Amino acid sequence: MQNHTGALIFDFDGLILETESPEVEIWDRMFTENGARFDRQAYLKTIGSWSGTGYEPAVNLANLIGGGISADELIERVRKESTEMIAREAPLPGVEALIARAQKAGLRLAVGSSSPSPWVHGHLHRLGLIDHFATIVTFDDVSQSKPSPEIFLTVLARLGIRAEQALVLEDSHNGLLAAHRAGIRAVIVPNAVTTGQDFSLAAEVLDSLDALALEKYFPL
Repeated sequence: MQNHTGALIFDFDGLILETESPEVEIWDRMFTENGARFDRQAYLKTIGSWSGTGYEPAVNLANLIGGGISADELIERVRKESTEMIAREAPLPGVEALIARAQKAGLRLAVGSSSPSPWVHGHLHRLGLIDHFATIVTFDDVSQSKPSPEIFLTVLARLGIRAEQALVLEDSHNGLLAAHRAGIRAVIVPNAVTTGQDFSLAAEVLDSLDALALEKYFPL
């Protein structure tokens, strides 16, 4: 194995594990069941962030229902159902193979996620992937979520490397903006939820992690 100082920084939700589609599908179904329309496009703008701002489907649906159930109860219902679905999911295609390729090339691996620490660490443990990462930075480690660059800047600081030595792997516009603001190159692998977002700042957009050519970004 060669010894390089480069680092591959993975997003988590929607890139390592499919966690975004279940919630979209559940919200869409619940709105339809109540004779309303789920604003999918507005919801998609919140993907990749944990700031609690923007479109709030629970508030909208609770208002439409008219007092029968609170927004908090709707959030809990969606969270419970989606959590059960996600707990059965395996890593997304290409994740494990890319980890193996990157480690063989001597690259260090990290996770930079806007989700809470228990969520990210819990699933990485469940998937048997957590020991592959030199550092894991989550929303609980910073003061600002993506698209702020703080998560990725924290990863760089923990690894002791410069922005130009890293490559971020993301699936969302908010994540791409965070990487760009941190001065780090980013490759986008969209999923069913994020396809169609603005990825013009990306180094490239790929159909899968299997298509990532590490030699394009690191002197292997």
